Amino acid sequence: MRGSAGRIGFLFPGDGLNDDEFWSYLPDGVAWLTARYPGTLPDQPLNQATFAASADLGPMVAAARVLAEAHPDVIVTGDHAGSFILGLGHDLVQAEAIATASGARTGSTPSTAIVAALKSLGLNRVAITSPYDAEVTAAGCAFLQGHGIVVVNEARRSFADETGIAGQEAAFWEAAAQAADHSDAQAIVLMGGGLRTGGSVARLEATLGKPVIAATAALVWHACALLGANPSRPHLGRLFGAPPAQAPLSRHLSSGTKAMAVTRDPPIFAWGRGALLYDTAGRRYLDFACGSGTSVLGHGHPAVPRALADQAATGVMHLGPHFHAPVQLALMERLAAVLPPALSMFHPATNGTEATEVALKAAIHATGRQRFVGFQGSYHGRTLGALAVSEARGKNAGLALPPMVTHHLPWPETDRDLEAIVPVLDAALAAGDVAGIIVEPIQATAGMRVPPAGLLPLLRKAANRHGVVLILDEVFTGYGKTGRLFAFEHAGVLPDLMILAKASGGGLPGAMVAGTVSLLRGWPAGMQSSTFQMHPLAAAASLATLSTLIDEDLPARAPWIETTLRAALEPLGPIVGTGAMLGLPVLDANGHPDQPRTKEIRADALAKGLITWECGIAGHVIGLVPPLTVSEVEITKAAAILIDAVRQAR
Repeated sequence: MRGSAGRIGFLFPGDGLNDDEFWSYLPDGVAWLTARYPGTLPDQPLNQATFAASADLGPMVAAARVLAEAHPDVIVTGDHAGSFILGLGHDLVQAEAIATASGARTGSTPSTAIVAALKSLGLNRVAITSPYDAEVTAAGCAFLQGHGIVVVNEARRSFADETGIAGQEAAFWEAAAQAADHSDAQAIVLMGGGLRTGGSVARLEATLGKPVIAATAALVWHACALLGANPSRPHLGRLFGAPPAQAPLSRHLSSGTKAMAVTRDPPIFAWGRGALLYDTAGRRYLDFACGSGTSVLGHGHPAVPRALADQAATGVMHLGPHFHAPVQLALMERLAAVLPPALSMFHPATNGTEATEVALKAAIHATGRQRFVGFQGSYHGRTLGALAVSEARGKNAGLALPPMVTHHLPWPETDRDLEAIVPVLDAALAAGDVAGIIVEPIQATAGMRVPPAGLLPLLRKAANRHGVVLILDEVFTGYGKTGRLFAFEHAGVLPDLMILAKASGGGLPGAMVAGTVSLLRGWPAGMQSSTFQMHPLAAAASLATLSTLIDEDLPARAPWIETTLRAALEPLGPIVGTGAMLGLPVLDANGHPDQPRTKEIRADALAKGLITWECGIAGHVIGLVPPLTVSEVEITKAAAILIDAVRQAR
């Protein structure tokens, strides 16, 4: 028995096999009670006659009367075939009979629950897997069709008895579901009580890209719904993923924080797997924004929640900046192992903006100078220090900033542009008041702007000539998006300081500045720290993400993603960017940025199920930042949505 929020009575036939599968779906705070009745037995043949006999109300009612002593609030039966074998409506007769006998408010059966689940998700076209023979399976299909649910395909396994069903692990039913899947099916229904599915439904949904409704899961979900309990447990699949109704986001959210540019009513996301997100209304979206380029592994990658659970189990979830957990040390060791020895020192931070502050302060302290050189279009964060070195300040342009902190050079597009900035750069550095040069290897926010290959070597030489610090902002480019773990590896030069954030937090707030011994060991203790700087949980997620990227060589997928996405979007014209950070510029007839049309396209794509990212100097570039785990099918689908949205906007 669990909790005390309410009581569910379960009636099971006499075979007693795989009852525990139902318990795997039960949420905390719900009590369960069990009684058995003479139904199908392990050695009985699984045919229509057996199930018709097991559907007899007499034994069920007798068992329900036993549970009456425990006063269940809701009572359900666990025999799926026994609830549909006598035809449409008999499931309701069963539910009413056991509810009356037990004194429960209401009852349900697996067949009733499956129909309720599909209707709650707004689905009416399904493929099915069945452990039964052709006759029993046909009865199950007829039941669904009687409720307006179209069965478009089936995969039948025809087990001889219950023991055969009970002996199959989740992988067996995963394979059966994949065999049943059909392009016209909106969902997959797994028939049969007690199938081992609880640990695999979410994974299977991520593979198939559609909901998977197991009879076991549907029964527990429906019982909880009838009880008035919230069955939300996102790791068990879409059916369990929708939280209760919520107030509008605008009721409590500050207007000063980031808002969705293309709609006043953005979706609220309940759960996700891989490149897919599902909102609280059950709609599915392809996520090609990935939390502003953060979720490089996609959503729900098993390595990250496993690492979080392992760390949470230690009880050490926060220590502050004065103490450290083993996982934080392990993260720094792993980073040191993949970075050049010159970048073996680390300063933890909470996010990219704070990490930028760390880098700026380290450069100022080391040089005793106050000014910086940056680039037009640059974006390094929204706190005042980070804004001072950013040229793209957006709505923050009117805020007070230190005067003349940064000299912003033109962003080079060609080798000729590189030649032109050399004298300007040297003149700026020769003044002797510059602490460092700060640059993004690729300007993501400015519209996926890739500079000539010679930019970083040029800056490295200039920094050496003038004794200033070279700071690379790899907040966006780091962790594999460009085809290498870090973008500076393409250029063959080393920065003095490198800023890591977004993906480096593994989905949690977490950042790191990597740098030289002289810079990060040369300032007094405590000059720069924060309470939550890469705390143990963030470090666990970061280490899991980094290790997965390395162990599975996921950065190597970035060039394939680029090639595949460029080919799929070929009808739309030139695509900018590189690797898994691409963009579609939207221009008017005169070749000028067209921000209104960009928003229109992005809004239409969102309505069709594609999430894109806002970027571009004039907000005119549709950013496409899929996770490195994205599939070819998902890329093709995303491209089709975007192409359609562009054509609709013309």
